[in-house]
Amino acid sequence: MRSPITGKEMKLVKEPSRLPFRKEEFSIVYHYYLCEETKEQFTDDELDNINIIQVHNQYREKYGIPFPEEIKAIREKYQISASKMAEVLGFGPNTYRLYEAGEIPSVSNGRLILSINQPEEFIRQVEASN
Repeated sequence: MRSPITGKEMKLVKEPSRLPFRKEEFSIVYHYYLCEETKEQFTDDELDNINIIQVHNQYREKYGIPFPEEIKAIREKYQISASKMAEVLGFGPNTYRLYEAGEIPSVSNGRLILSINQPEEFIRQVEASN
């Protein structure tokens, strides 16, 4: 990537850092480009994504929140649409689809999603939603 200030090629730097997420800080390997002339730091969409994914993954692991692939697999196990699964769980109509697309559920919603991987719990939720 070229510096928007000098037009010269910049150096890719990776260094330990801490980023905040949901009132906590997480240690990551922060990626950025350094303009060696001005010492300014820059990121692009790709590096921003690399940095934030590290934080999101740590948060999910810390609180036992399922990853998007797991969320989708649980729904597909029961062969229902994302909007129907949202209805069964008492979520807003688009919420489950957003979780499948990568939005991070609250801890309680994440645990609820994991619990319905057990058919008995899924049946309880279906019965409660009727």
